[in-house]
Amino acid sequence: MAAATHRNQLAQRRGRPPVIDLTALAAVLETFRGEDLTFTRKTLNLGPGADPESSDYTLVPHALATHLCLTDWHVVHGEPASGPTAEENEEGPEDEDGMAAGKSEEEDAEAVTAQAVHTTRWRRTAARDGAELVSWPPYVYESKGGVRYPWSYTLRLSVQTRGLEATVQPRLHVRVGMRRWARYNVFDAKRNIGVHLFSPSPWADASSPFGLASMAWHRGPAGKKQGFMGWADDLVPTLERLGSFGFLPDPAELAGDPLAFLEPGTDGEGHPREPIAGVPYRPGLGKNTGHAVGDGVSAKDKWRIFSQLVPALKGFAALDEPHVRVPVPTRVRPTAEELLRIDRGALATAAGPRIEIVLWCDTTTMRDEALNAVALALDLPLDAADQPEQVQAWRKTFTLPELEVLLRVEPVGAIADDLDLDEKIRRRSDRLKDAGISRQVQVRKHLGQPEPGVTSRFVLVEMRGADGFTSLDHDPKMTVRAGAATCEAVTQNLLPPAATAPDGDAEDEEGAEEESAKSQRERTRRAVCDLLIRQSGLIRPPARQGTTEHPLTDVACLGLWVVRRTGDFRTVMPLAVASVPDRPNVLVRLPHSGWLTYHQASVQLAGWNRPRTFDKPEIQDFFADCVADSCDGGDLALFTLAQNLRAECPALTNPKLVADRLAFHADRPLDADRYKGLRHIRLRTNVRDESAQHFAYGKTGPQGRVGVGGGLWASTDNDRLFFATADKPKTAGPGSPGGSRLEPHQGKNRAKETVWKVDVCKDVWNPQLLELLVAVKQNDDSAAAWAALAHQRRSAAAHFADPVTLPIELHLAYKLGSALLPSHQLETIEQPESS
Repeated sequence: MAAATHRNQLAQRRGRPPVIDLTALAAVLETFRGEDLTFTRKTLNLGPGADPESSDYTLVPHALATHLCLTDWHVVHGEPASGPTAEENEEGPEDEDGMAAGKSEEEDAEAVTAQAVHTTRWRRTAARDGAELVSWPPYVYESKGGVRYPWSYTLRLSVQTRGLEATVQPRLHVRVGMRRWARYNVFDAKRNIGVHLFSPSPWADASSPFGLASMAWHRGPAGKKQGFMGWADDLVPTLERLGSFGFLPDPAELAGDPLAFLEPGTDGEGHPREPIAGVPYRPGLGKNTGHAVGDGVSAKDKWRIFSQLVPALKGFAALDEPHVRVPVPTRVRPTAEELLRIDRGALATAAGPRIEIVLWCDTTTMRDEALNAVALALDLPLDAADQPEQVQAWRKTFTLPELEVLLRVEPVGAIADDLDLDEKIRRRSDRLKDAGISRQVQVRKHLGQPEPGVTSRFVLVEMRGADGFTSLDHDPKMTVRAGAATCEAVTQNLLPPAATAPDGDAEDEEGAEEESAKSQRERTRRAVCDLLIRQSGLIRPPARQGTTEHPLTDVACLGLWVVRRTGDFRTVMPLAVASVPDRPNVLVRLPHSGWLTYHQASVQLAGWNRPRTFDKPEIQDFFADCVADSCDGGDLALFTLAQNLRAECPALTNPKLVADRLAFHADRPLDADRYKGLRHIRLRTNVRDESAQHFAYGKTGPQGRVGVGGGLWASTDNDRLFFATADKPKTAGPGSPGGSRLEPHQGKNRAKETVWKVDVCKDVWNPQLLELLVAVKQNDDSAAAWAALAHQRRSAAAHFADPVTLPIELHLAYKLGSALLPSHQLETIEQPESS
């Protein structure tokens, strides 16, 4: 009744009729009796060999979280003799908002007073997946200017199983994270704002969780400025109806000053009260709300919390054994220039002998950067210094030994402006369709059809980011892509010059300009790499594959994928990406098509106006056909991602997975005699915490050093199960894996002196653990070699220096899904181009 009344009140404030008939609802509730509610006492048993129910996997994490809170489990950070009682660094510069400016690892200078020992206590908080604890009360970092930045550790518990285990052994996965709390002004007129409610109730104890609520900006009646900040769900109105909460925040006051509710205060009668609400911080929430505390959790902090959690759960779970590294060859990381220099012969194989590159730019800065990047990529005799002071249209053909390049430069003009929405059209889809058709006509007229002999077209468009347009509906990016697809071209967006200097501790304006130019050059090169390399499907596999002991050669690879998109996109579509030895590019198969180049597949998907939702039998049959087409008697590695396929292919789930049998439908396995060279490697990522969090340490143990380690790791109890991790990439945050938000560690200052420091303000890279299960192999195969192949294919991207999350075939399949556009932008354009 409280929820229904709340929703009716919201409707009334917007000038609309009630949405729920309270009289009818009361009549239904009148039939309820106390005996209609039943409670069952349940004994949980998830030990080895048990046959747990599916609900047990949900209940056990909450039971363990409750146990930790009721026993006052806490974590001690640091050791009394491990460091000084206060920081020895000098204080660093701040921006206008009090945030410490970005500094390199050698120039660290946080304004922090760090004790040698900190104690973290925990409270439960509501979570949508698993059970979650949050360190409470929060820690507060105070900047040199006196600005307070609250933050907490989080601890997520979930129970998981693994495939191909003779005996089911449920495992408790522990994930340590960070939650930064907003400090003021979190107004957002477009999205709901999450709120953690800490108000106590009479029945609460130490294990009672915080509640999750949300607030939002509610528009008033049409044409009237009567909008208000109110609750967006029923939790708070229901609590108010119960009348047991002493104080619940007003959403407008909470949005205006969340820090006031996050810290201890007084109630209406002047009595002290505990913190009652907190708003989780996210970038872009409100104005001037940047957070000085860095994102991510270091390996040292993970180990510190995890190592003290183990004895607390000794009676419930045993510590997993450390995994053993498998020696595997790795690819040498290419430099930025090596990455951009394209093998023109490979590009000719992937895109054809005559390509067209169109640069649509409005600023001379990005025009020159784009020309320099293209010239470097293809080694063209082109000098951007010869360009005029304004962007002018010109074209030139470069005849090279391997291929011919037609290069066009043109002002982008109105093509990159906000879509012109006709507000008189009431239905949103019709309004967007009308605006999209007009913009597509502009694109087609501007771009034109390909000249005779042109085999592939690439368009680089200088265009604002999503935040640069009036609203998401005004953003023309997808419409431009759809219009270019009708002209057989793929597109890549390039942001205009940044309005502000990049992050860094620039000492003068000249230094800031140099850094800005470097940033523009790097992101332009990345855009050109993505356009010409990734969207051509070019790959660069490692020279050696397999393990050091069991190398693999002449292996074809096949990745299966289901594209899922909701809302305007409404898609459930299978596709496959394959690579064969000695071919520099992948091939793609779409429903009702043969094998296509990556460029052809992108163009087809960008203009896809055929049915895009396929049922399970259709998807299973499509995958079976792809495997049959790819098996030619040689070695074939099949890659699947469990979280992506199992909804349509239930035979790939843990309970139904059978060793050395490939099946997309449990009752229709593929004939093993027909696929002698087939191996199937099923992968899982950390989606829904299905792969564990991890850290690494050397032979001396974690007391000597703890951090992250890249490589392939063998399971201690399953000879088909492996785990892949990556080293810290060059683009990762400056925070050290061995650093800590609370514990001092030694490092260099600006004067290159060794000092004690704390990584409060550093972003920390948090790597994934990729699970590799060799589900199908042939006799005498080394399972480790085929797991190593999947791991090494993560480093086969020709457009990216560091390993990607998945093997390149699955990565490119995932990226290809983004080419699908909303259906309302893909209907046949009947408007003539001359209009």
